[in-house]
Amino acid sequence: MLKKISVLVIAALIFTAAGVFLWLLSPLTVERDSPGMAVTHANSIASGTYSYQEGWFDHNGRALHYVEAGEGEVILFIHGFPSFWYSFFPQMEAFKSDYRVVAIDGLGAGRSDAPRDVNAYKLEAMAAHVNALIDHLGADKVHLVGHDWGAAFALGFAQRYPARVMTVTAMSAPPQNIILKLLQANEHERNVFAYVERFKKANPVLLLASNIEQRIWDGAYGPLVEAGKLSPAEGALFRHATSDPRRIDAHINWYRANIPAFDEIQASDYWPAQEGRIAAPGLFIWGTEDPIITPAVVAEIEAMSEDIKMLSLEGVGHWPHAEETGAVNAAIRNLLSE
Repeated sequence: MLKKISVLVIAALIFTAAGVFLWLLSPLTVERDSPGMAVTHANSIASGTYSYQEGWFDHNGRALHYVEAGEGEVILFIHGFPSFWYSFFPQMEAFKSDYRVVAIDGLGAGRSDAPRDVNAYKLEAMAAHVNALIDHLGADKVHLVGHDWGAAFALGFAQRYPARVMTVTAMSAPPQNIILKLLQANEHERNVFAYVERFKKANPVLLLASNIEQRIWDGAYGPLVEAGKLSPAEGALFRHATSDPRRIDAHINWYRANIPAFDEIQASDYWPAQEGRIAAPGLFIWGTEDPIITPAVVAEIEAMSEDIKMLSLEGVGHWPHAEETGAVNAAIRNLLSE
């Protein structure tokens, strides 16, 4: 009997291992012929005459998914980790009657491609993709709005391609070159960003075993639903978008590709340069309860531009555009109108 049970256990383990192996190798493709759940939901609750349309833009063999509405100057929204385009839906609703609002899914997120090659996620490669996307949209310049990794990217893009940026709004994260500068010189900042090294060591199997879907929900979107900042239906969209450990692992490549081990940071790792400047009018927004935004971060961001406004929101955490939507939208509109 024991021998029979042992054989069954071994067979079950082999079957499970084979299933996991096939799951890991299965392609992360997206069916483009049917609309995404979030686009369908957005159009079901959208205001005004403009509806949301989605598209894909291929560049160097990789496709970015984007959603757009409205007409006029382009506002390009770039989300953070772990999220997808819908995180900026309240801002898109607020501005689509006056602007052409476009929100992308970053590589690895949402309905964009999720290449296994870590180099695909280097900021220089993604900036070239977004620069080409701006051409694809028929725009000469755009207003950039980013959150978290999207903020780091937007501020870096404004340094790298100043001729393409009319204004830049960033929330809850500094650009990569400031992150690296602080990590090289500031022990407190190393403690603040210690989670980065934990992220980089993850893989899909570990993420699956750690129930990453529930952990993201508990740490980000569940509290926003409980606080009434997201509807239950919107919470379900975010939960679905962050439910695949393989995509979460791909999205973590943003960290792997752009933040070296803290003791190994070199001058060549900075993007787009060690001492980049921002020429476009800017706005930086953060919550006073966000542990990532320290006084050192604020000081460095203020120093990188002669034309940047700073807005701190009392009692707000890492998601200001969801937690204090009205204040964030008003600040962005003031920047655009000026």
